[in-house]
Amino acid sequence: MVNKVFVDPSGLLQIWVVGNQTGDSVREMGEKVVYYIEQLRGSHQPVLILDNLKEMGQTTSEARREVARLARSLRFDRAAMVGDGSAAMRYGTNLMLRAIGRRNIRYFASLDAAQLWLRS
Repeated sequence: MVNKVFVDPSGLLQIWVVGNQTGDSVREMGEKVVYYIEQLRGSHQPVLILDNLKEMGQTTSEARREVARLARSLRFDRAAMVGDGSAAMRYGTNLMLRAIGRRNIRYFASLDAAQLWLRS
């Protein structure tokens, strides 16, 4: 499988991160996310992002920097990052989210909980 970026039938912008990630792979996903954000904003819909990290492999430091850059610069209403729930994933993601400084991004171990929060 490869990374996927799409808007699902309910209007949720989904990012499926699959396998090892580099700066280039994250930039490519970022370009697609920007495109879909423009589409959603153009149709006056909220921009709710579900970033599914459950199938993510290793990441380079460049990939992590690119994720932080995108998280700071993208115009969205809410974003939920969903990981495997391991202590390492939870700690690393929450540390990055604190450094970014946005209150409208949260980490979840459950897709259902993430979707509930996004739509609340």
